[in-house]
Amino acid sequence: MTRNTTSGGSKFETGVGRVLVLIEHGRDRTLLVDWLRETYGGTVVTSSDAIDDGFDLCVVDERSFVRHRDRLADRKCRDAPRFLPYLMLASGEETERVAATWELIDEVAVVPLQKTVLKARIDGLLRRRQLSTELDQQKRHSEQRFRSLFETAPDPVFVVDDAGRIQDVNDAFCRLTSLSRPEALGMGLEDCAVFPSETTDELLASMVDDRAEGQTRTVQYHPVSGGRRYAEVSTATVSTAAADDAALCLLHDVTDRERRERELKEQNKRLDEFASMLAHELRNPLGIAQVYLNMARQGDDDAFGQVDDALVRMEEMIDELLSVARRGRTTGEVKPTDLEEIVQEAWEQVAPSTATLETDELDREVLAKPGPLTEVFKNLFENAIEHVGPEVTVRVGLTDGGIYVEDDGPGIGPDDPGAVFESGYTTAENGTGLGLTIVDRIISAHGWEVDASDPGGARFTIDGVTFVEQSSG
Repeated sequence: MTRNTTSGGSKFETGVGRVLVLIEHGRDRTLLVDWLRETYGGTVVTSSDAIDDGFDLCVVDERSFVRHRDRLADRKCRDAPRFLPYLMLASGEETERVAATWELIDEVAVVPLQKTVLKARIDGLLRRRQLSTELDQQKRHSEQRFRSLFETAPDPVFVVDDAGRIQDVNDAFCRLTSLSRPEALGMGLEDCAVFPSETTDELLASMVDDRAEGQTRTVQYHPVSGGRRYAEVSTATVSTAAADDAALCLLHDVTDRERRERELKEQNKRLDEFASMLAHELRNPLGIAQVYLNMARQGDDDAFGQVDDALVRMEEMIDELLSVARRGRTTGEVKPTDLEEIVQEAWEQVAPSTATLETDELDREVLAKPGPLTEVFKNLFENAIEHVGPEVTVRVGLTDGGIYVEDDGPGIGPDDPGAVFESGYTTAENGTGLGLTIVDRIISAHGWEVDASDPGGARFTIDGVTFVEQSSG
C-alpha cells in the first residue's frame, strides 16, 4: 500500500471508506491511525475540518466530543436517514452519560481495551453503516421509480393529508381537473370542482376506512368536459415531506361498468315486475274463460264467444305487459321530431271517428325518439277514450318547457293523481291499468317527467322536453 500523507490526516484508498479520528492525545491518535490503516485500509482523517466533508465512521474521545458536539450533531442530522456511527473511546467508567451524549454516540469503548474487542465494535458499526447505505440507495431508487409511475399513470392520482388538503398530484389529475400542479397543491378536496360534496365525503371516509382494509369504493365525479361519471377509488398510506400518514388515492374510471350494472339491475327489476303483473292481470280473464268453457261443454254455444273474448283479452294484456317490461330502455335515435306530425299519427291509429282532437301551436320540433314518443300519445289517447267514451274531446298543447294532453271527461277523481301511473291501476271496466305505466316508462327513459292533474278533466303534463330552436329566417 502507498501512504499519502497530508497536513491534518493520513489517507489511503480501500473499500472501507472514510474514517474520522478525533483524539486529543497525539501518541494515542497516531497508534490508532496506524492500526486502522493496517486493519481496514481506507482513508483516515484526523482534522476536525473533515467533519463538514463527510465520513463513514467517527472515533472520538470525550474531550473532542464535547468540543465538537454541535458540529457532529449537525453532520449526523445531514446524513440521515443513513446510519452514521460514532464510537467514543472513554477513559473510564465515569463517562458523562447525559441524554445529549447518548443521542449521538452509538458505541462506547472504555480504554485500555484489546484490539479484538475494538475491531468487533468497529466491524459492527461499519456493517450497520453499509446496510443503511444500501437500504437508502434502494429506497431512493424505489422512490424514483414510484415517482415515474406516479407521474405517468394513466389514471388520476393524488395525495391528501389528514386535513383533506392535496399534497401531490399527477398529470392525469391535472387533466381531469384543468388545474395546474401549483394550483392543486394545498387545495382542499371540498374546493375541487370535479368532486360534488357527497364525493368529497366519500373520499375522506376512504382515507380513514379503506386503506386499512384494502377496500375500494365507487364515487361520482363531474369532469370539466361535462357530464357525470363514476370512478373506483383505491387508497393506500404513503409518507410525504408534509405528512407521515398521508393517503394516496387512485381514481379508475368505471362509468361503463357502472352503467351496465345499473342497466342489469333495471332489467332484472322489469323482469320481476313483468312476472308479477302477468300472474296478477291474467288471473281474471283466465277465470272468465274457464267459467264459460264449462258452460259451453254443457251445451251453451254462446259461451264460446265469451271464451274467445277472454282469450283475445289475455293476448292484448300479454302484449301490453311485454311493452311495459321493455320500456325501461327505449329504442331508436334521439333526433329532431315534428311534434304535430307525431300527435296526428298517434291519433289516427287509435281514435274513433266520433272523437275530436284539438291542437294548439304544435308546429315545433322536439328532441326525442319518434317511435316511443308516438306510443306515449297513443296510450294517452287510448286512456281518454277508455275513460270518457268514443265521443271524447282531447286537447294537446304546449306549456313552458313541456307538453300537455287533456280530455273533457270526469277527471281522475279524489285519489292520488300519481297512482294512475302504477301498474294495474284503472277505473275503466275493461282497462288493463298498463297504458299509463308504459307512458311513464318511456317519458323517464327520455329524461323527462310526467304528472297527472284534475282541472276538470284528466290532464297529463310532460316536463323537461327539449325543443329545437326555430330559425328566425
